Amino acid sequence: MDEIIKTGEKTGVKVEEYNGIISLSAQNIVGDKTYAVWALYQKGKGEFQEKAWPVKVTLGTKENALETLRQIAVAAGVLDESVPF
Repeated sequence: MDEIIKTGEKTGVKVEEYNGIISLSAQNIVGDKTYAVWALYQKGKGEFQEKAWPVKVTLGTKENALETLRQIAVAAGVLDESVPF
């Protein structure tokens, strides 16, 4: 899987699968190379984790990832809710 989809001139998302869960990870594109975007996650008010983690959005299993994407398309206004998917 691990496919890069460009979302801008120097940005993209990588489609990944791990243990049956599909996720999107943020990517920076420099020339013909891509690099994951990393961040320190907040663990409390004004406190952050010590370790950086890749920036990801979990879509779910293969069975429900398509429905998750349909709901995103409806929320973004690019698909009507009444259209069967």
